[in-house]
Order: sequence, then structure tokens, then C-alpha cells
Amino acid sequence: MVYNDDILHKINGLRQKLIHIANQKGKFTDDEVVQVSQQLDIYILEFQKYYIKQQERVIAKRSS
Repeated sequence: MVYNDDILHKINGLRQKLIHIANQKGKFTDDEVVQVSQQLDIYILEFQKYYIKQQERVIAKRSS
């Protein structure tokens, strides 16, 4: 699943970026840290929605 892999790749990249920036800035409330964290939240939510839809499709196929 290319879409799934793309989202996971983006999540992992942003996660590493967040860790690096948070360590560099020394505080979680820094504007740049918050911005990257919010971007990461968006992709995590997108992945969760995608995953739920995939699970619903599997269940629907089993039910029919």
C-alpha cells in the first residue's frame, strides 16, 4: 500500500524532526517545536482515519 507507506514515512520523518528540534531548543513550548508537533498530529490523525476505513472494508467483506 503506497498511500499507507507514504503516511508512515512522513510520520517517522516528522517524529525524528520533532525529537531533534525539541532537544535543540530545550523546551516543548518553543514555537518551532509546537509547529512540528501539530504537523505530526495531522499526519497521525490521517493515518488513523485511513486505518479505520481499511478495517471497516475488511469487516464489510467478511459480512457479505
